[in-house]
Amino acid sequence: MYLTRLALTNFRNYAHLELDLAPGITLAQGNNACGKTSLLEAIFYLATARSPHASADRELIRWGASDEPLPFARIEAEIVKRAEVRAQIEIVLVQAEDKNRAAAGEAAAAHPINGRVSKRIKVNGVNKRALDLLGELNAVLFLPEDLDLVFGSPGDRRRYLDTTLAQIDRRYGRALSKYNQVVEHRNSLLREFRERAFNPAELAIWDRQLIDEGAYLVARRAQTIERYNELIADIHPRLTEGAERLRLVYQPSVALGDTTPGNGEARFAAIARQFAQQLQVARPRELGAAMTLVGPHRDEVRFWIDRAAAPPMDAITYASRGQGRTIALALKLAEVALMRAETGEAPVLLLDDVMSELDAARRAALAQTMLDAPQAIITTTDCADFPPEFLARAHALNICDGRLRPLPLPQLVNAPAS
Repeated sequence: MYLTRLALTNFRNYAHLELDLAPGITLAQGNNACGKTSLLEAIFYLATARSPHASADRELIRWGASDEPLPFARIEAEIVKRAEVRAQIEIVLVQAEDKNRAAAGEAAAAHPINGRVSKRIKVNGVNKRALDLLGELNAVLFLPEDLDLVFGSPGDRRRYLDTTLAQIDRRYGRALSKYNQVVEHRNSLLREFRERAFNPAELAIWDRQLIDEGAYLVARRAQTIERYNELIADIHPRLTEGAERLRLVYQPSVALGDTTPGNGEARFAAIARQFAQQLQVARPRELGAAMTLVGPHRDEVRFWIDRAAAPPMDAITYASRGQGRTIALALKLAEVALMRAETGEAPVLLLDDVMSELDAARRAALAQTMLDAPQAIITTTDCADFPPEFLARAHALNICDGRLRPLPLPQLVNAPAS
């Protein structure tokens, strides 16, 4: 799977961009705040219909677009899948007309892009829901903020798993959406029981849905962590020259117990039974707290580093920044392999300034991994961070103020390796 064309209109700082892309490596060089990250953000948005940076879709509409009668942003791409099957994806964000804007005066002028934004998604010209978009374009994105996977909250790690699984398993995406809705309704009902008599029958309706959707999420997460550990057993030692080995430990809120390995119906049923039992035990606490206390929305994933002649280390608590960045890289590279195995297609690899905090050994190991990817789009402030043999195989671009132009690299390609 790879992109052949990307077109942006009024997206972030891009008023208009038409970019042809090829398989292999595209290296985009530019100073900070020139649009490098926004380029990767646009591709990831086409894959997931979600931005890794924006808290609301209206933030994606270019600031200058507010001068237009109806502010909008458009992201388009042409992709090639296996067997040379081609597809077109288009997402249009349209700012709803604010009837109160004129009355708002200077405040509205200072914040022209606000209010509700509609999202229109098309695949090959056919309208689609966001859930139906998942899987059309698979992408793996590495950002400097991905250190939050290691040092951030359990919610950061859950969101990472959810984003990965939703791209490769549409049932997971639907189950996650329904589960989140059920938790919201169930919590609302628990709050009501503070003001009126508790009715077990009312809660049982939501319990059943919570168990049905939640058990699938837990089973799929458990299976995915098992696969990650298989893949990372090879990837992480290559990034650390064999000095360290990484293990992921899944800590679900619903106990897995002695459930059957894999992702079959037996495992699903066993998790569902355990989920139901734990909900019963937690009932008094949930009524007191007025919130759902058991389920995959409370899961955790831990990272352990095994080292020679040293005890295992809890990376979330004790890892250095360099070790954390290596863990995040290993996760992303394992994600690429997982997507390839699950879907039969390698995803587009998106890496934003990944070399800036790595030592020479890790840079060399990562560069080789990127060379093996069908398509990798990488941003950097300094092309000298990459070895000459890597640059020799890269198509280089310069980004400046939302504009791209070819970037010749002969002097770097021919320079001796440092």
